[in-house]
Amino acid sequence: MYSFIARQPIVNIDKQIVAYELLFREGFKNKFPSVDPQLATSRLLIEHFFLTNAQGHENTLYFVNFPYQSLIEKIPTLFPADLLMIEILEDCQPNDELFSAIRDMHQQGYKIALDDFIPSPSWERFLPYIHTIKFDIKQVSTSDIVKFIKAHKTDELYYLAEKIENRQELEEAEKVGFDFFQGYALHEPEIIKHRRIESSSFTVDQLKIAINQTPIDYQLIERLIRYDITMSYKLMRFINAYSSKTFTSFEDAFNILGLDKIKFFIELSLTAAHEWTPSDYYLSSMHRAHFCEQVAALDQFKINAEHAYFVGMFSQLDKLLQQPLCHLVETLPLNKAAINALSQQTGILGDILGLAIAYEKKDNSSIQWFTDKLHISPELTRQFYDNALNWVTPEYHHLRLEGKLLNQP
Repeated sequence: MYSFIARQPIVNIDKQIVAYELLFREGFKNKFPSVDPQLATSRLLIEHFFLTNAQGHENTLYFVNFPYQSLIEKIPTLFPADLLMIEILEDCQPNDELFSAIRDMHQQGYKIALDDFIPSPSWERFLPYIHTIKFDIKQVSTSDIVKFIKAHKTDELYYLAEKIENRQELEEAEKVGFDFFQGYALHEPEIIKHRRIESSSFTVDQLKIAINQTPIDYQLIERLIRYDITMSYKLMRFINAYSSKTFTSFEDAFNILGLDKIKFFIELSLTAAHEWTPSDYYLSSMHRAHFCEQVAALDQFKINAEHAYFVGMFSQLDKLLQQPLCHLVETLPLNKAAINALSQQTGILGDILGLAIAYEKKDNSSIQWFTDKLHISPELTRQFYDNALNWVTPEYHHLRLEGKLLNQP
């Protein structure tokens, strides 16, 4: 399955690209599809920031439309403030609830824009918390725009002219005093297609139940995420956006991010979820994860078995997402040993992964070579491999929910 996102450049007075507006698409047809705006925003955010690795411009500002409910729930705060310009859609009501949410997000360092803005006294109290005002030059007259800009000279506001479709409109917008410009006369939206992976239907169904329980069992949620490649990868990307610390465990990650943020993240991920199509690479990656974890847990290695687990799990991200593995692992907060194991298959973790791959290929000579190097018996590792094959079958789902499955035979 594929993700489609349109990205339209925003330029300054010198025609330099300074930002992009992200636009939801469901295919190569370059227009907004007939879907719920909340669903569209959820999928766009998850797929762009935490799943498809589609940014391509790490330090670029992205304008994203947020419907009313997303703003009230402060969904934008799940994403890095330095990469995001929050656009308040034109159909949002400027009431007290929205005002409170906008003020709070502004205080957290987020930049906020008013999209398709039409001057109104009801928006005046919002302006101290607004960074950019977007005027659709087809909807608001030049005289009204000039009048508004002159009346707010003392406010620290930037102005963006959108829907510019020819040179005459661009020249007029420049004379008015706009800071930024957007439209087909400058750049058409570029549609980006990327492979995406989905969470298993079992994970989605169980997370929907778990997140609505009172009180929420976060240990159960941690297990459900850990046993799913897609949720683990998204959460790793999420962690990496907020912390420079090396990953140790999801328990520590939950403590760093806070349970409220984790809850919002899961809810957004579930809203954005598509129907799952099982993949051979998905299943074999889970086999590798459970095999590597069992081997790494042996006392002789004295390493964190959790890192071995994720080395196995993420070892085929390149095949799942159809992107270079060396680029994908850079977005994960794994330690250097785990990254080297994934990108170069070096070190103890790399040898353990090599042994898992040898079992997949039924390569007996490589199995013997790796077991000799790691000083473990082929009989024991064969048992580990059989455990891993059993572990991902539906019959073991209840054990994973209860957290009772042992690493050792």
